[in-house]
Amino acid sequence: MNKKQLISRWEPAQTAAVNEALASVTGKQNLHKKDRSFPPSPFGQTAAGLEDFRGVVLTEPMQYLTIQNLDLSYALFEPDGGLIYSTFTNCRFDGVKLDGRFITKIFKHCSFHKAVLKSAAFGERFEDCDFTSSNLSHTKGRDVSFIRCRFLDANFRGAHLMYCAFEECLFAGAKMNNGSLAGSRFLGEAQHLPDWGTMITDHVKVNGAPLALDREVQASPDYIRETLEDAL
Repeated sequence: MNKKQLISRWEPAQTAAVNEALASVTGKQNLHKKDRSFPPSPFGQTAAGLEDFRGVVLTEPMQYLTIQNLDLSYALFEPDGGLIYSTFTNCRFDGVKLDGRFITKIFKHCSFHKAVLKSAAFGERFEDCDFTSSNLSHTKGRDVSFIRCRFLDANFRGAHLMYCAFEECLFAGAKMNNGSLAGSRFLGEAQHLPDWGTMITDHVKVNGAPLALDREVQASPDYIRETLEDAL
């Protein structure tokens, strides 16, 4: 099924039932409950064995939860929605739009393929996650760890990911412009490192050594003009 079909298959009663069940387990107010598992999908599991919530509309945030084996690809998150202070393992968020939201705590073996995460706030740890072709422009994060993540063809324009750790990540085709990676640490083979573009790279370290770049590009009139345009 395509995105339109995945969204349109949900009946209002099914969507309401999912959000009612989510409201009963999400957030600090439900931390005292012993069973805080995500409700089962009315559509069963995908071919990959994940609970099939593709295309669902979520009106509640996913907060203070531990979730695994869930497919939320093309899910529609209402303004209060987000992935907040939760642990997600083996979940898919392909094609979701979470611009300006919190995407925080621990993500392991998760996919954000072609997701729109513009201006999202990242924290705390991402392991073996796939951000291929995702929009990470103007994202924010500090002291975030990215371990063995794939950022192939991702858009980092205007992103500010400072004092972060990138270990054994892949950046082929990633667009790096007019943002900041200041203070971040990169571990990995040279061919897998980013094309730094016009990102601020002050105090960046690569495999334990300070990054050495031709700083003339970041002082060029074109870079200054583009940076000012982004700020306006």
